[in-house]
Amino acid sequence: MSQGGVDDSHPSNPNSDGYVAGAGDEHGIRLAFRLMSRFGVGSSEEIYPLINKKGYYGGILIALIILGWWVLITEGGDDVELATSFLFELNYLSVAISVGLFGLLSSGLTSTAKEKGQLMNSLLSGAMLIVCGFFVLEPLFYGLTGDEITGQVGFWRSSRLLGLFIGVTFCAKFLVEAWHLYWVKTFLESRGITITDNTASEHGAHSEADVTE
Repeated sequence: MSQGGVDDSHPSNPNSDGYVAGAGDEHGIRLAFRLMSRFGVGSSEEIYPLINKKGYYGGILIALIILGWWVLITEGGDDVELATSFLFELNYLSVAISVGLFGLLSSGLTSTAKEKGQLMNSLLSGAMLIVCGFFVLEPLFYGLTGDEITGQVGFWRSSRLLGLFIGVTFCAKFLVEAWHLYWVKTFLESRGITITDNTASEHGAHSEADVTE
């Protein structure tokens, strides 16, 4: 390892000519190594195709969500004013918008909080997840127990909301992961650092990777 000024999990070699981290860089280097370990990245070169892969899947899901919204939500074929939600008397269209936004934010906050240990983001993410679950199941409950909509309509509404929630959740996950990897790439390139994985196969850990200038 040819990195200086980094914590014990990445031992330095003072006799080599590698990158010497300043006080402001140590946190960034630790975060970069955590992200690389999380995504199974063993070297700098592996980051580029992974960014492309995550962004590619995220783009596909964005297109599917837009098409699904247009075909299944706005053109769903039922009266959105029937069986309004218990929460704030929202109609079905407003509920769908809430599920999409909360699902997107919840997934994004979870992915961010996981790496940075942000308690508030985790709390907000969990709360929004519960609200989304309530909105998804509510039409089915009304269809089975109420008289405004039938059980079939309630099941169809809940199915569309569930599909929307799953779509925005994975979309946010892919986009946040692509952004994290892009940050790692930019951070390393801006400091002239190249990560190689010459010893990871022997030790089974990315902490043994070489860092060279």
